[in-house]
Amino acid sequence: MSGQINDNVILFPKTVEFYQFELTRLLEAERYGEAIKLLRFLLACQSDDDRAREEWQSLLDWLQVMFPDLALGQEDESEELSEADLLRQHLHAKGEEKGDYAKRLLASLREQRAVDKQLLALDQLAFLEDEGIDEELIKWLKEDAGRHPLIQFKTLQTLKKRGATGSVTLHKNGEATVVEIEDTPAAFDQFPSQIQEIMNRVQEISETQHPALSYFAAETWNEFLAFIYGTSAYRQMLRQDSACVDVWAAALHLTLLEQVFEGGDKAELFELYGITSDLAFQWEQTYRMMQQFAANVFTRRL
Repeated sequence: MSGQINDNVILFPKTVEFYQFELTRLLEAERYGEAIKLLRFLLACQSDDDRAREEWQSLLDWLQVMFPDLALGQEDESEELSEADLLRQHLHAKGEEKGDYAKRLLASLREQRAVDKQLLALDQLAFLEDEGIDEELIKWLKEDAGRHPLIQFKTLQTLKKRGATGSVTLHKNGEATVVEIEDTPAAFDQFPSQIQEIMNRVQEISETQHPALSYFAAETWNEFLAFIYGTSAYRQMLRQDSACVDVWAAALHLTLLEQVFEGGDKAELFELYGITSDLAFQWEQTYRMMQQFAANVFTRRL
């Protein structure tokens, strides 16, 4: 998050619903430190939803009691294991306890249709020591041309974390594309610099114009990158010049305002981002792509 935590930020009803989804996702993934930070952010904002505020306060109180070190922000990198190390140890123990745990997770990928549950299974498969996982994940990735783009990208990340290599042909957004597993960014900071600049631009503008937008922007941009990764749109983004940073940033900004808040002013954003008439057509193309993404992703949240 951006660190812009203050009582001048107003949470609209759809915004509250979005944050509820994010909290659930963090708790299911056992990312309790991030959940504590998000809850503190939410409680510092204004909202008319008293029931949600009571739930957030109760959950924060419970997390602070259960995880006092996380609540105090005590993190000694030289002495403490990383979150990934802890997860790996936890899953290794679970695998020892239940020898078929990897097979059960792989089976759940095939049987479970909920995107969030599939993401959680992939998070765990990344750290399990089982030689057959890579082959099964690649087979599963190839066999369904209609698989959700977010799941496709997460599977590539899981394979990369496991050390797998090689090319895979994916069907995404109406096109076939070949990607190399080893080239898949394992985290946002591994994407090319021009892509990171787009996110930085949105956060720069939103910090003064829409303070509550910064958290949404980072999360949504990561999901959008997963949605288009490897496609012709992604390759086009990499080839564009610096002026197009504002085009992509403005399109993301307006999409977020429309989907999560109470709408946005296109003319105002054009002025803020310096979108001239020469860039208007390119912006319309980018905005339509964002709308396609929003129709696939936001509809499962709100």
